[in-house]
Amino acid sequence: RSSAASDVYKRQENPMAGASSGKAVSITHSDHYKTSFRYDPQSRTYKMQMYSRISGKFENTVDELTGKQLGFTNLLVCFAGIADYPGNSGGVQQVDYVSGGEAYFFTRGAVQRGTWQKASPEHPLKVYAADGSEICFNRGKTYLAIVDDDEWQNFNYQ
Repeated sequence: RSSAASDVYKRQENPMAGASSGKAVSITHSDHYKTSFRYDPQSRTYKMQMYSRISGKFENTVDELTGKQLGFTNLLVCFAGIADYPGNSGGVQQVDYVSGGEAYFFTRGAVQRGTWQKASPEHPLKVYAADGSEICFNRGKTYLAIVDDDEWQNFNYQ
């Protein structure tokens, strides 16, 4: 590998140096739709659980084919305005995908607060750190949660 290629490869890793702890994440979408993630340092992934109304507790979310608990290298939680469409929408909701808003990026057991933006519905989602730089996602699976601004008080991590 040339040194230039090596430098590019190094920049694709986000070690989260100096970031706050983000090993456990709890997201509430509604009274009945809740997810939680716990960081597993051995696999370097966040293991997913979902709230079950039947059991009244969180249960592992597993891949139907393998039976293994789902795990993600990166978690991105974006807050947005979410509302029912006008009239009888049957519960279908519209999301304000263009205004942007607060974002929380989790990887390697740490969290970076920032903002998300989309120039238009067709443009890619961009995530920026507090200093204005674009956040680098680590290679692997990413879980994206779009959460209603109204549920901000029920979001927590540690």
